[in-house]
Amino acid sequence: MKRRFQRLACFMLLLIVLQAQAIEPGMMKPAKGSVYAFLLEGLILLADGDVDGWIAGYCDGIRLCKNESELAFIRNHSAPVQEKIAPGCLKDGDRALDIHHVIGNPDIDTAVKVYLVCDPADPPRFYSLRKTGDYWFFISL
Repeated sequence: MKRRFQRLACFMLLLIVLQAQAIEPGMMKPAKGSVYAFLLEGLILLADGDVDGWIAGYCDGIRLCKNESELAFIRNHSAPVQEKIAPGCLKDGDRALDIHHVIGNPDIDTAVKVYLVCDPADPPRFYSLRKTGDYWFFISL
């Protein structure tokens, strides 16, 4: 029984290590089609107050924007907060992100959590995204 537990613990540790994204923290100009590009594009829309554009192109319709009450909450509460926060997350003339760290590996995982430095005086802010086909969608805001 003890050996089985040790194997399971080693396996779980290996999974955690493999989940770590092999990117260097810091400024990044995202490559087209990457999770970071979708995150950047979505944040630009939120910073501009284009909530309907963000909902139409960047919000996961199954996990986040799934019904009218969720959409009302996003429009009335989450989006106005993001309109204030997102500009600080956009760097280098809205062409870059300052990555603090990533949980998951976008090359092999269908969901990742990206931590951004938005305001150096505040803790990193995270955004969770999920891949469907060739596109990444926000699953949290």
